[in-house]
Amino acid sequence: MLDTKESLIRLDHIKSHLDGGFDIQRCVNYIETGTGDAAGCASTLSRHSYAKGMQAWFELGDLNAAKNWFYNWGLLTKYEFELRSDKMSLLHKVLQFSKILVSDNDKLTKWFCGFSEIRDAKRIESVTTPDFTAYQIILSVKGDFESVVSRCERVDNNPPKGDAKRYLSDNLFFKSLADGNKAGMEEVIAELVSPKMIKARAAHESGYSQGLISTFAVLYSKIAALHGFKLDVQSPYIPAAWIPIAPLPFYSPEYDFLK
Repeated sequence: MLDTKESLIRLDHIKSHLDGGFDIQRCVNYIETGTGDAAGCASTLSRHSYAKGMQAWFELGDLNAAKNWFYNWGLLTKYEFELRSDKMSLLHKVLQFSKILVSDNDKLTKWFCGFSEIRDAKRIESVTTPDFTAYQIILSVKGDFESVVSRCERVDNNPPKGDAKRYLSDNLFFKSLADGNKAGMEEVIAELVSPKMIKARAAHESGYSQGLISTFAVLYSKIAALHGFKLDVQSPYIPAAWIPIAPLPFYSPEYDFLK
């Protein structure tokens, strides 16, 4: 695990939120009595679940507890999105989906990949948008490699310019995954955890992940594992125990309204 000044600061930040940043019972009461903003309360509870999951692993070393909290994050996000969702910032939503993958709950994984209400049909087809990369991630999880390869070829034939160039290495990962090229996947993930890329993609991290993990690297490592590839990239930004596909014997919803 990380033992750097930044990671310790991040853990202190997480604990400070858990110690006083969430009014859990109030949110639950609003949802169960129908007297408040249910979607907003679910969003608050999902952030709490994420913080608890990160604490469970990075402070306590409890993998099963972390997975179950990430599962609850998925349940709460599903609850929220089915009440209220939008088609903005798809890449952000897909990066957050990494928590569902780490939980190894197949039912939630299938729900997220099939939930079209968060996808803008035009943006996911434009190689100049982050949404294009986000949808490549969804297709890769689903194993629709014919579509993945076709879309990779569109990027190769018309490479994006400016800010959109930042995702060209991701395109190499998708191609390598579709081709079963283990070395190619490892090359991309090793780049993602380099100091340069950790800094370049810091804006994609949340207040609970920055300095602890590389969400892109975790996500891609998990997708590779989902399709049977055990990649050899060792980095403190990729918790090794998170990557193997190992569903919990049972998952426990934290709140009655999720059961």
